Amino acid sequence: MIKTDNFNPKIDTKLLCTCGHELCDKRSVSQSALNKIQLIRLDIRQPMTITSGGRCANHPNELTKASPGDHQLQQAVDIACNDVDVETKLKVLAGRHGATRVAGGAYCGFVHIAFTETVRKDVPTWRY
Repeated sequence: MIKTDNFNPKIDTKLLCTCGHELCDKRSVSQSALNKIQLIRLDIRQPMTITSGGRCANHPNELTKASPGDHQLQQAVDIACNDVDVETKLKVLAGRHGATRVAGGAYCGFVHIAFTETVRKDVPTWRY
């Protein structure tokens, strides 16, 4: 089972797929992605709440995608965020720790941080 000093699917149940589908495999974010989230947590020096981690193909947010998304690939988490200063810190630290995509923010209540492989040299950001 994957875990770090601050994140554990037994406690942080949103690290696992929560779709409830009978064929759900309860996948989690990968250990390598979680290790990077742990580094961000250590740098930001405050608790972080995971609101979404791994998602199976049956998850409602994955059903309409043409190809598997960051969560389905087990390379992304969404972190609760309602503070612009925390949002800025999360986005900067995500980039420092190898994030390939960062999105969302205080205006939508979470920051999406992904470590999916890409050939891009920048860190794409967008708003929901």
